[in-house]
Formats: sequence, C-alpha cells, structure tokens
Amino acid sequence: MPKDINSNSAVAQAVATSIASSVSSLNQGTTITKDTQTTVAGNSNAQQAITQLTTFNTSLVQAVTQASNNIRSVAAEFEAVDQRIAQMQYNQMLP
Repeated sequence: MPKDINSNSAVAQAVATSIASSVSSLNQGTTITKDTQTTVAGNSNAQQAITQLTTFNTSLVQAVTQASNNIRSVAAEFEAVDQRIAQMQYNQMLP
C-alpha cells in the first residue's frame, strides 16, 4: 500500500520570508558619511574599509535574498512533484 505524500510548502515559504525579512534590515541602516577632509593617518584606510564593507553588505543582501527566493521556488517544485507522485499512486490503485 502506498504511503501518503504530505508536502507543505507553507513551512518553507515561512522560513524563506523570515530569512528575507531578517536580511532586509541590513539595508535599512543609516548612510555612512566618509570624512574626506581630515588628514589624520589612517583616514584613507578607513574610507577604503567603509567602501569595501558597503559593497560586501550589498552583495550579502543580494545573495541571501536570492537564496530565499530559491527556497520558495524549490519548495513549490517539490510540492508539485509530490502531488504528481500522489496522483500516480492513486491511479495505480484504481481497478
């Protein structure tokens, strides 16, 4: 006798939404202002570090957002495949 196939993409959707919401807060910070007038030693290094950190932050947000979208997509695909398998099993049980 075939086993029940119980796929529920709602759980994956909820997790993906939670991940996306968490990472979106990284982009909602205040704007970083660079001090371009100070000639103190290390200021140019600080400016470069700020630029690199901002670029990294943007890349991180994009990557996690894409991963969240992928989770949603894969969950929907799994559910669709599970439904097709369940239908095939049901059809095999018919006389």
